[in-house]
Amino acid sequence: MGQLVQGERAKGWILLCMAAGVAVSLGISHTLLSWLLMGGLYGMIAVPAAIDAFRTASGRSPSFKGESIPYVIVMLLILGPFAIPLLWQSPKFSKLAKILWTLAVVLIAILAITALSLMTSSLEMFLQ
Repeated sequence: MGQLVQGERAKGWILLCMAAGVAVSLGISHTLLSWLLMGGLYGMIAVPAAIDAFRTASGRSPSFKGESIPYVIVMLLILGPFAIPLLWQSPKFSKLAKILWTLAVVLIAILAITALSLMTSSLEMFLQ
């Protein structure tokens, strides 16, 4: 929210989308391990964002741009489609790379949702 208040709309919305993805995961998590992992991931998003918002508000140059190629790729692999805005905001990826990463992430998400749905149906049939 700090980025939105400071007028950095693109960065603010990207970080909100990523945080929303983590929040959804926390909401559907049922184990302590998943809570710990998602909490750590939330920290990877929230701490740099808070530091960046503070630096911007105090008149210093932003410290976090979210443009690092490894950071963007890790966020894409962990958060899936919720991190796509981060990818498209980064100037370090070519347009072709952005398109390919977007297609790959969306395809992986669709496959994961389909596989989980099939596993759930099979498990319900097995339990009956």
